[in-house]
Amino acid sequence: MKFYIVRILIFAVLISLVSSCSKEKKPEFVDDQQKSTEEKSTEEKSTERKREEDLKQKANDSSVLKMEDLADQEKRQEIADRKKPIATISPLEAADYHGKLVIVKGFVADIYQSDKVAYLNFVEKYPNNPFTAVIFASKFSDFPDIGKYKNKNVEVSGFISQFKGKPQIILNDPKQIKVN
Repeated sequence: MKFYIVRILIFAVLISLVSSCSKEKKPEFVDDQQKSTEEKSTEEKSTERKREEDLKQKANDSSVLKMEDLADQEKRQEIADRKKPIATISPLEAADYHGKLVIVKGFVADIYQSDKVAYLNFVEKYPNNPFTAVIFASKFSDFPDIGKYKNKNVEVSGFISQFKGKPQIILNDPKQIKVN
């Protein structure tokens, strides 16, 4: 007899649990025209807000350099000072990061310096080098001994640009380069 009473009690408890856990079911098909105007405007506002946030994020994306910023050296340096590189890459990968702020880590195989410009050619000597760090004459005083980088592994940071189809970083500050 006790066995039957226990079974009945367990059955009653299960039924009460199931009935208390059940939720109000919503219809599977909802006609869009039946949505209230308030619901529509809330959804539209939410979608519009999301779109605006996405656009702001893209505009502020630290990895993208705008074309007008490339032309202005001061603007480029200001951006480089406040933004962090998105990746540390090899000289062979540099072409894939055009317009982005990165650290290029590699071997300086050759250095060429003229009255106007100095080139630190990575991996191999010019013209077989896949990447170049460039220092213009106006910055030579900031880099008094560029010869010390030859045959060394170095890291250069900055925005990847291209000159004659080859990736490069223009060095404006000695903080942009360090020997490993």
